[in-house]
Amino acid sequence: MQSIISLFWNLCLLRTGPERMPTVGVFVGLVLLFNVVISTLVALSAPAEPSLLQALSIPTVAAAVLAGSTLLVLRLKNVGHRFTATITALLGADIVITALSWPLLLIADPTPGGPVSGFDWLLIMAQLALVFWWVAIAGFIFSRALTVPMPQGVAVAVFVILASLMVTASVIPLPAAQT
Repeated sequence: MQSIISLFWNLCLLRTGPERMPTVGVFVGLVLLFNVVISTLVALSAPAEPSLLQALSIPTVAAAVLAGSTLLVLRLKNVGHRFTATITALLGADIVITALSWPLLLIADPTPGGPVSGFDWLLIMAQLALVFWWVAIAGFIFSRALTVPMPQGVAVAVFVILASLMVTASVIPLPAAQT
Protein backbone atom coordinates (compact mmCIF):
# COMPACT_ATOMS: atom_id res chain seq x y z
CA MET A 1 0.00 0.00 0.00
CA GLN A 2 2.85 2.36 0.87
CA SER A 3 4.38 1.85 -2.59
CA ILE A 4 1.07 2.72 -4.30
CA ILE A 5 0.70 5.91 -2.25
CA SER A 6 4.33 6.77 -3.00
CA LEU A 7 3.79 6.12 -6.71
CA PHE A 8 0.82 8.50 -6.92
CA TRP A 9 2.50 11.09 -4.68
CA ASN A 10 5.59 11.07 -6.92
CA LEU A 11 3.31 11.42 -9.93
CA CYS A 12 1.74 14.51 -8.33
CA LEU A 13 5.23 15.90 -7.72
CA LEU A 14 5.94 15.33 -11.44
CA ARG A 15 8.72 12.87 -10.61
CA THR A 16 7.06 9.76 -12.06
CA GLY A 17 5.27 9.57 -15.38
CA PRO A 18 2.17 7.61 -16.36
CA GLU A 19 4.34 4.98 -18.02
CA ARG A 20 5.22 3.71 -14.51
CA MET A 21 1.59 2.99 -13.59
CA PRO A 22 0.50 -0.62 -13.17
CA THR A 23 -1.93 -1.54 -15.95
CA VAL A 24 -3.39 -4.72 -14.47
CA GLY A 25 -7.17 -4.59 -14.84
CA VAL A 26 -7.86 -5.22 -11.14
CA PHE A 27 -5.56 -2.36 -10.11
CA VAL A 28 -7.13 0.05 -12.60
CA GLY A 29 -10.60 -0.98 -11.39
CA LEU A 30 -9.62 -0.41 -7.76
CA VAL A 31 -8.20 3.03 -8.58
CA LEU A 32 -11.44 3.91 -10.38
CA LEU A 33 -13.54 2.60 -7.48
CA PHE A 34 -11.50 4.49 -4.88
CA ASN A 35 -11.68 7.64 -7.02
CA VAL A 36 -15.48 7.42 -7.19
CA VAL A 37 -15.78 6.67 -3.46
CA ILE A 38 -13.58 9.54 -2.26
CA SER A 39 -15.11 11.96 -4.76
CA THR A 40 -18.60 10.93 -3.62
CA LEU A 41 -17.68 11.51 0.03
CA VAL A 42 -16.26 14.93 -0.80
CA ALA A 43 -19.37 15.81 -2.84
CA LEU A 44 -21.57 14.83 0.10
CA SER A 45 -19.59 17.30 2.22
CA ALA A 46 -20.28 20.19 -0.17
CA PRO A 47 -22.41 23.13 0.99
CA ALA A 48 -24.95 22.41 -1.77
CA GLU A 49 -25.82 19.17 0.06
CA PRO A 50 -26.45 16.96 -2.97
CA SER A 51 -28.40 13.75 -2.61
CA LEU A 52 -26.48 10.47 -2.48
CA LEU A 53 -27.48 9.74 -6.08
CA GLN A 54 -26.20 13.14 -7.24
CA ALA A 55 -23.00 12.80 -5.21
CA LEU A 56 -22.36 9.36 -6.71
CA SER A 57 -23.29 10.44 -10.24
CA ILE A 58 -20.91 13.41 -10.33
CA PRO A 59 -17.64 11.43 -10.13
CA THR A 60 -19.04 8.61 -12.23
CA VAL A 61 -19.94 10.92 -15.12
CA ALA A 62 -16.73 12.92 -14.66
CA ALA A 63 -14.61 9.75 -14.80
CA ALA A 64 -16.47 8.53 -17.89
CA VAL A 65 -15.93 11.83 -19.71
CA LEU A 66 -12.31 11.92 -18.57
CA ALA A 67 -11.80 8.40 -19.90
CA GLY A 68 -13.55 9.11 -23.19
CA SER A 69 -11.69 12.36 -23.77
CA THR A 70 -8.39 10.77 -22.85
CA LEU A 71 -8.94 7.86 -25.21
CA LEU A 72 -9.92 10.26 -28.01
CA VAL A 73 -6.82 12.41 -27.56
CA LEU A 74 -4.51 9.40 -27.34
CA ARG A 75 -6.02 7.82 -30.45
CA LEU A 76 -5.69 11.09 -32.39
CA LYS A 77 -1.95 10.87 -31.71
CA ASN A 78 -1.91 7.11 -32.49
CA VAL A 79 -0.91 6.14 -28.96
CA GLY A 80 -4.16 4.56 -27.85
CA HIS A 81 -2.17 1.68 -26.34
CA ARG A 82 -1.15 4.09 -23.55
CA PHE A 83 -4.75 4.58 -22.41
CA THR A 84 -4.75 2.25 -19.40
CA ALA A 85 -1.60 3.73 -17.87
CA THR A 86 -2.74 7.27 -18.63
CA ILE A 87 -6.23 6.95 -17.15
CA THR A 88 -4.81 5.18 -14.10
CA ALA A 89 -2.38 8.07 -13.59
CA LEU A 90 -5.12 10.67 -14.04
CA LEU A 91 -7.52 8.95 -11.64
CA GLY A 92 -4.79 8.30 -9.08
CA ALA A 93 -3.62 11.91 -9.16
CA ASP A 94 -7.23 13.03 -8.84
CA ILE A 95 -7.55 10.90 -5.70
CA VAL A 96 -4.58 12.74 -4.18
CA ILE A 97 -5.86 16.21 -5.09
CA THR A 98 -9.39 15.36 -3.94
CA ALA A 99 -8.09 14.04 -0.62
CA LEU A 100 -6.08 17.23 -0.12
CA SER A 101 -9.08 19.43 -0.91
CA TRP A 102 -11.48 17.61 1.41
CA PRO A 103 -10.27 19.18 4.69
CA LEU A 104 -10.45 22.62 3.07
CA LEU A 105 -14.07 21.96 2.15
CA LEU A 106 -14.90 20.68 5.62
CA ILE A 107 -13.52 23.72 7.44
CA ALA A 108 -14.95 26.27 5.01
CA ASP A 109 -17.99 28.12 6.28
CA PRO A 110 -19.57 29.71 3.23
CA THR A 111 -22.18 32.34 3.94
CA PRO A 112 -23.60 33.47 0.59
CA GLY A 113 -23.80 37.24 0.49
CA GLY A 114 -22.00 37.51 3.84
CA PRO A 115 -18.62 39.04 4.56
CA VAL A 116 -15.56 37.09 3.51
CA SER A 117 -12.94 36.82 6.24
CA GLY A 118 -9.21 36.59 5.78
CA PHE A 119 -9.42 32.91 6.67
CA ASP A 120 -12.04 32.38 3.95
CA TRP A 121 -9.67 33.98 1.44
CA LEU A 122 -6.90 31.68 2.61
CA LEU A 123 -9.13 28.66 1.98
CA ILE A 124 -10.12 30.00 -1.45
CA MET A 125 -6.46 30.51 -2.38
CA ALA A 126 -5.60 27.00 -1.16
CA GLN A 127 -8.39 25.50 -3.28
CA LEU A 128 -7.25 27.56 -6.26
CA ALA A 129 -3.66 26.35 -5.76
CA LEU A 130 -4.96 22.75 -5.80
CA VAL A 131 -6.81 23.44 -9.07
CA PHE A 132 -3.66 24.82 -10.69
CA TRP A 133 -1.66 21.89 -9.32
CA TRP A 134 -4.22 19.44 -10.76
CA VAL A 135 -3.93 21.12 -14.19
CA ALA A 136 -0.13 20.92 -13.99
CA ILE A 137 -0.26 17.23 -13.01
CA ALA A 138 -2.74 16.37 -15.76
CA GLY A 139 -0.64 18.40 -18.23
CA PHE A 140 2.45 16.46 -17.17
CA ILE A 141 0.61 13.16 -17.60
CA PHE A 142 -0.66 14.11 -21.06
CA SER A 143 2.73 15.46 -22.14
CA ARG A 144 4.35 12.15 -21.22
CA ALA A 145 1.56 10.00 -22.70
CA LEU A 146 1.42 11.97 -25.95
CA THR A 147 5.18 12.63 -26.12
CA VAL A 148 4.63 16.37 -26.51
CA PRO A 149 6.10 19.38 -24.69
CA MET A 150 4.61 20.30 -21.32
CA PRO A 151 2.71 23.38 -22.61
CA GLN A 152 0.88 21.20 -25.14
CA GLY A 153 0.17 18.64 -22.41
CA VAL A 154 -1.30 21.41 -20.24
CA ALA A 155 -3.45 22.60 -23.16
CA VAL A 156 -4.79 19.07 -23.62
CA ALA A 157 -5.38 18.79 -19.87
CA VAL A 158 -7.35 22.05 -19.81
CA PHE A 159 -9.47 20.81 -22.72
CA VAL A 160 -10.15 17.44 -21.08
CA ILE A 161 -10.86 18.93 -17.64
CA LEU A 162 -13.21 21.58 -19.06
CA ALA A 163 -15.01 18.95 -21.15
CA SER A 164 -15.47 16.82 -18.05
CA LEU A 165 -16.75 19.76 -15.99
CA MET A 166 -19.14 20.99 -18.70
CA VAL A 167 -20.64 17.58 -19.43
CA THR A 168 -20.98 16.71 -15.74
CA ALA A 169 -22.61 20.07 -14.93
CA SER A 170 -25.05 19.76 -17.82
CA VAL A 171 -26.03 16.15 -17.04
CA ILE A 172 -26.36 16.35 -13.25
CA PRO A 173 -28.37 19.23 -11.84
CA LEU A 174 -27.21 20.26 -8.38
CA PRO A 175 -29.23 22.06 -5.73
CA ALA A 176 -28.15 25.58 -4.83
CA ALA A 177 -26.17 25.99 -1.62
CA GLN A 178 -28.31 26.63 1.44
CA THR A 179 -28.44 30.28 2.43
